[in-house]
Amino acid sequence: MNALVSVKYGYEPWQMAYDALKRVFVDDVKGKRILLKPNAGRKGKVRTAICTNPEVIRGVIRFLKEKEAGEILVGDGALWGVNVWEAMETAGISAVCQEEQVKPVNLDEAPPVVKQIAGGVMVEQLKFSSLAFEADMVISIPVIKTHMYTGATLSIKNMKGCLYKMEKTKLHRINKPCPDKNKGRCLDYGIADMATVLLPDYVVADGTVCMEGFGPSVGDPVNLDLVVAGKDPTATDYVCIQLMGMKHDAVPHVTLVQERMGTAGIHDIEVDPPDFIKYAKTFATADMTRLKNSYPNISVIEKGACSACSATIMAFIKTHGHKFDQEYHFTLATGKDLSEDDLARENLVLVGNCAGDCVKGSGSGFCKGCPPIGSGILAYMNRESEDDYEKAIR
Repeated sequence: MNALVSVKYGYEPWQMAYDALKRVFVDDVKGKRILLKPNAGRKGKVRTAICTNPEVIRGVIRFLKEKEAGEILVGDGALWGVNVWEAMETAGISAVCQEEQVKPVNLDEAPPVVKQIAGGVMVEQLKFSSLAFEADMVISIPVIKTHMYTGATLSIKNMKGCLYKMEKTKLHRINKPCPDKNKGRCLDYGIADMATVLLPDYVVADGTVCMEGFGPSVGDPVNLDLVVAGKDPTATDYVCIQLMGMKHDAVPHVTLVQERMGTAGIHDIEVDPPDFIKYAKTFATADMTRLKNSYPNISVIEKGACSACSATIMAFIKTHGHKFDQEYHFTLATGKDLSEDDLARENLVLVGNCAGDCVKGSGSGFCKGCPPIGSGILAYMNRESEDDYEKAIR
């Protein structure tokens, strides 16, 4: 039997989420503890595609209540330097939790649990928030977004927020050769490792306001006005990928997970409605040449960096790049694997604590943060007073 994926389009977000989930739901959840895992690891306002639309979450909550679910938890684990409570408050998620009388949670406040990765390709073990394993069911509620490293971030990659605190950066910092670069990057293989111990039981993907370009945090909004739901995570992600105007195999980690876990392939999917592709739009991808053409005086080096510092650099260039004289050429460098040649560049600006570790003990400076913020990079480059710089990076 093919994996069923439901696409609902063009009406109230909470009702679309409710209807889409109802179409694919087959489990008895009476009295069970359910964890809803939205995108809430960054701070962003409602309907900016930074975080999951709270109305989509409301629809899932209402459906589960009708199914007489027990305790319903809603939460994420934030990026380093982000307060998840503030992120959920800003995104309107906390308000929906209060109105629907369910419990908001910070996954990083629960005790950690270490899971061994049988046959791990990139990692042998990962540390998670224990809440993800104490729940009877986990529902991933991602925003449909492009991603600078993985092509897109959807239901499977959304589970990365369940990694415990700084463990979230581990899959970005793998010191192993890639098994097959034609099939994906090290990060893609690492996500597949993670999926062997943690896949969502259901997916409700928020396609109301999506993100294209330099996702997952500094891209541009795209209004698809839809919600996608399914029980099978690769089936649901494949449908989302096609709704982004991409070929189904454009996001390597989804195919790696499908092959490794035996979940639905592209030919194993039934979509309701069958002509769902009429709702698709072609999303712009994270093409660095676009920024390079706009700011030819700014070069970027990323070696062993996580997406947090990468996103910070993209945001900095988009927000502050025009403030520099076009005759002033400089390089922004981030990551833990910068070489001596990289560090010897003229007008080099080291971004983030990992880049700082590359010059530790040398007396060279760097813009502090894990990750830093754009205003902090600007303050550092402008050589503002130490007090002003410290304010900027806090």
